[in-house]
Amino acid sequence: MKKFTKGAGLPFSFKFAILNTMNNLQDNQENGTQKLKPLWWHSIKLPSLNPGSIIEGRVVEKTPKALYLDLGDLGSGVVWGSEFNASSGMIDDLKIDDMVKVKVLSPENEKGFVDLSLQEANRDMGWRAMKDISQKNEVIIGKVLSANRGGLIIQADTFQGFLPTSQMNDIHFPKVQDGDKEKILEELGKLVNKDIEVKVLEFNPRDNKIIFSERKIDDEKMQSLIEEKYKIGDKITATITKIISNGAIAQVDDQQVRAFIPVSEIDWQPVENPADFIKENEQYETQVISLRDGELKLSIKALKQDPWMDKIEKYGEGQIIKGEVYKFMPFGALVKIEPEMYGFIHSSEFGGLDEMKAKIELKKTYNFIIDSIKTKEKRINLKASAAKE
Repeated sequence: MKKFTKGAGLPFSFKFAILNTMNNLQDNQENGTQKLKPLWWHSIKLPSLNPGSIIEGRVVEKTPKALYLDLGDLGSGVVWGSEFNASSGMIDDLKIDDMVKVKVLSPENEKGFVDLSLQEANRDMGWRAMKDISQKNEVIIGKVLSANRGGLIIQADTFQGFLPTSQMNDIHFPKVQDGDKEKILEELGKLVNKDIEVKVLEFNPRDNKIIFSERKIDDEKMQSLIEEKYKIGDKITATITKIISNGAIAQVDDQQVRAFIPVSEIDWQPVENPADFIKENEQYETQVISLRDGELKLSIKALKQDPWMDKIEKYGEGQIIKGEVYKFMPFGALVKIEPEMYGFIHSSEFGGLDEMKAKIELKKTYNFIIDSIKTKEKRINLKASAAKE
């Protein structure tokens, strides 16, 4: 068995050659003579080790407190102390002459060994593998370890990550009507110890954080289906299945396909409440405006004549007009000039938002001056007028 002694970190052949040359050079200096260094001295490449490097070593000795490795030309290394304790399970499975990956903690300790870590090598290689899986967008199989009200803890290979309920597919998503947190947890608990397919949504080695997603798999499958069947500009009939604050969920001819009508695409005029313009279970002619994230985005207003372009012809910059204060906004107010025609006045016209609200009121009509008309943006900018209501 190889005997480990101080200075074990550097192979004997290198040590002998270097020491022999240094002794010769010292003799030459003492004798007052100068000799050129041998050619091999200039070409020799001494092995170097950097903390953090992942290297391979051969198991040569196991003791109750340390694991010794032969690192070839890099010398001899040891896993000991807290690193040994942290990796005891892995070390128990190792046999003499087994090859194993380790991480360099220190190129040379006080006994001449390279300080090594099995645990950190496995972790670093695991993160590299996870990064590769993420970049290749591969599907991995994870086991559900536990559940909480926000989602599932997933074990994938040597890593644990989190699958939020927002990233679960329709099959696994907890369908609890009243949103009772205890019932949600009960439903999620039924998935513990089951294997599920996921993709990496995001990961951060520094924070030891991995977020998994089932929806990403479904969205990509749906995206392929959508791109095969539809294209931007297609006109299709959609049935409104549910009205929500920011638009409406719709059903198209292919019931597998998710379709959504944003609130901004319902009508040319500002839409405060979608239910004032569309009804559930009714059909509408729509146009495809986007094919992204496994979802069709549709527009109802795209198939309607834009009244703005016809009406703007009778207005000009500097013109005094009457307008009703329709809505206060963070930096001003939206003013209704006529049906489906609105202008905007900035709060700075009054000295600030509070001052503006003190001088003009919602649903009241005032005189305003058209400051500018932006035809491409379909925007009318207004100024305050000295004229009274």
